[in-house]
Amino acid sequence: MQPSSFPETLKKLRGGAGVTQEDLAKLSTVSSSAICRWEKGQSTPKRRDDIEKIDAALGAQGQLIRLWSALTSGSTLPPWMQGPAELEEAASRIEYLSPVLVPGLLQCQEYAEHVFREGQPLGDAAEISRLAVARCNRYDHLRHDRDPWVTAVFPESALTGMPEQTRRAQAKHLLQLAEHPRTSLHLVPSGTLLVGITSPVLMVRLASGGRAASSDHISGNVPLDEQVDWDRLDELSKRAFASALPTDQSLSLLGDLAQ
Repeated sequence: MQPSSFPETLKKLRGGAGVTQEDLAKLSTVSSSAICRWEKGQSTPKRRDDIEKIDAALGAQGQLIRLWSALTSGSTLPPWMQGPAELEEAASRIEYLSPVLVPGLLQCQEYAEHVFREGQPLGDAAEISRLAVARCNRYDHLRHDRDPWVTAVFPESALTGMPEQTRRAQAKHLLQLAEHPRTSLHLVPSGTLLVGITSPVLMVRLASGGRAASSDHISGNVPLDEQVDWDRLDELSKRAFASALPTDQSLSLLGDLAQ
């Protein structure tokens, strides 16, 4: 669906709901004159909360919100969701493709501290510890909130390349996480590379029904557009899973690495 179709989509959804512009105004507390202008394409909604009210009143399950975001920002990804933490919190399903490290959400504190020390060489010990604690608390937060399905593909070397104590701690942590029925881990065995994936990728299915993705780079996280990037990412995901071990073999390998 193209961004320019917002007026006709709004009109179609309203007609499908069997309500007039005046009825929708009462249900959403948005003025009927504004709804009329939007349906005619005479103006574009400026306030996100107005779109959220109309979307809810029509039972559109986020369709109008995503379309409005595309119309106003050139992306189906709204500004308030541009970042991995926001994406994770809005997701019903999360998929990580990581070519080097264990995904951040799945890291134990010892592993996270090691990663932050290497990635933030100018940071002091207190700051490194604070960052690691914040990272490690995120999965518990998500589980108590939306409890999304989480699937991760990452290399065996993400563990074997660490100091022995860190490797053991992280392997044990992953085994504990894998006891949750909504967590699925897939290790890429040594000698196999995720060649097409050059940086960590986060792909999510949003609870509102949409899709979004982002990728980490040395200077920060970059949001990827669903309309432009999703098919390519989906193909990369399929190839990553084809290269990785099934869940039971991955857990067996983690058991060995925990020793």
